[in-house]
Order: sequence, then C-alpha cells, then structure tokens
Amino acid sequence: MQIETGTAKGRDRLPPLNALRNFEAVARHGSFAAAAAELHVTHWAVGKQIRLLEDWFGVPLFERRARGVALTDEGTALLNDVGHAFDRLATGAARLRQDQFTRRVSGTVRVNVLVSFALSWLLPRLADFHAAYPDIDVRVSTTSRKLRYIGDAFDIGVRSGHEQGAGVVSRTLMADLRAPACSPALLRRQPIQTVADLRQHTLLHSASTRTAWPHWLREAGAPDLQAARHVEFEHAYLQLAAAVEGLGVTLASLPLIGRDIAAGRLVCPIATPIWQGPDYTLVTNTERANDPAVMAFSQWLTQMADTAPAAFEPA
Repeated sequence: MQIETGTAKGRDRLPPLNALRNFEAVARHGSFAAAAAELHVTHWAVGKQIRLLEDWFGVPLFERRARGVALTDEGTALLNDVGHAFDRLATGAARLRQDQFTRRVSGTVRVNVLVSFALSWLLPRLADFHAAYPDIDVRVSTTSRKLRYIGDAFDIGVRSGHEQGAGVVSRTLMADLRAPACSPALLRRQPIQTVADLRQHTLLHSASTRTAWPHWLREAGAPDLQAARHVEFEHAYLQLAAAVEGLGVTLASLPLIGRDIAAGRLVCPIATPIWQGPDYTLVTNTERANDPAVMAFSQWLTQMADTAPAAFEPA
C-alpha cells in the first residue's frame, strides 16, 4: 500500500537529515568533540557533516574559535527551526510508542475501593482508562474492610489511611482535604458567611465520618458550636447526595465533589479552614504488583490523582 503525503516533490529541497542531526548536537554543546561523543562518532565525522551542511546552504553556520564553536546569525536561525522540528518529531514518536505499548498490555485488574470513592471519583474517570488500555478488563468491587483481610481477592485498592500488613503495600495517592459544602439553593435560603452561621443549619454526617465535623470546628475556632440539627447517614455517598438535594451542610472531601462543584450542584461557602483527613492511599497486593495490567492501572490512577483539581473557589 502506498501512502500519498503530498510532500514527495519537496523532499529534494530538504538538507541532508543526518547532517542536521550533527548540526543540532554541535549547536547544543558548542563543541565538535562533545557532539561526537554524544553521537558515538569521530570528531572528523562530525566536522564532515557540518561542512556538508554549510556547502548545501552556502553560508557558514558556525564561527570556529580557540575553544569550541559559536553559531553565526544564519546558524541561530536554522537551529530555531531544526529545534522545533526535532521537538515535534520526538513528541510524535513518544506518543506512538506509548499508544503501541498500551495496546499491547492485556489482562484483568481487580480493583477494590470505598463506595463513595467509586461513585464520585473512580467511575467518572474510568472511560479514560478503557480508552488508553482497551485490552485490560477492570473489575470494580466496593467494601470498607481492610484490604489485608481480603487476601488474594483484589489486585489494587484505594483506602482512607495507610494499610500495613503481610501481602499488601500502600502509598499516598492524594490528600483528603475537607471543607463545608452545600447546595446553592440552600445557601440562597439561609446564607453562610461565617462559621457562626452554621448554627442556623443542619449538619450532615455519615457513620464513617462522625468525628469529621468536630475536628473541623475545632480548627475553625468554634468547638462548642451547636447546629440547628444533625442528620447521620449510613454511608458517605448518601451524605453527599443529601447535600446535593439541599438537606443540609456536609463536610465534604474535596476530591470527591470536584464534578459537583464544576456542575454547580454544590458550593463551598467557607474558604477556611481546610481540614485534612487521612490521605487516600493506593494499596497493592504484593503478589500482583509486577503484573503489567496492575502496573498500568496503578500508573493511570496516580496520573489522574496528580492532575485532579486541588483547590476550589468559595461561594
């Protein structure tokens, strides 16, 4: 099969490409000898390529000095164009190599995460992983149990706080920063401008976050604040859903409400303090840590966490 690029006639106008490679190396190092060492050729071979290029253009590209060389004005202009071309070529090559690598990786990854993390953070991003690794089957399960007690029923998981024990290794995935959050409609009915305004509101809790509000209120300088009402839910994701529906104010994990804030379903009315709970940690089954599919998912999770928004605009 022949591919028409529309540039065939222009190829005879290109300078010798190997000579360009030598030129770029000499320009970076300011030395024929250093360029020769990088390219694994002799000093004489580099000089020959530079003379070939100068003859092709009909202008000197370097000024020869006692110690090394310096670009002429023509050489400086050429380096700018050659540098951009090499950068684009390197970017395209890296992308192609990555695409080929990801399409070669196959297998199954068993992922166990907290329910709230699955619903609010992982599932909305999972299509991105499937697009990058179409041959990896991801099986998601949810539980709040310590992963070391699950044994070999998982490959990789996300938990709140580090886990230690035989058969597992954990590392920080991202910080769990928390701040009050509520629906815009609730805020319009009953504004919150200071911590004291929370006395007029219902504070939302979950069974796993009972101590979160007391921690935050102590840091806010109001440990004895009495809210109008307290409502507790069995799961944190129900607590977040209740806040979206305008049932009260929740102390929300900011990584979990990024989409809700962006969509206008939730707002954070108080900018400070930001309380940090236990970090979200990536927990790996040591027996599966070197599996290519598990490694790919671990790397992808880390990249997603690193690029997730870390800040918010207070309402």
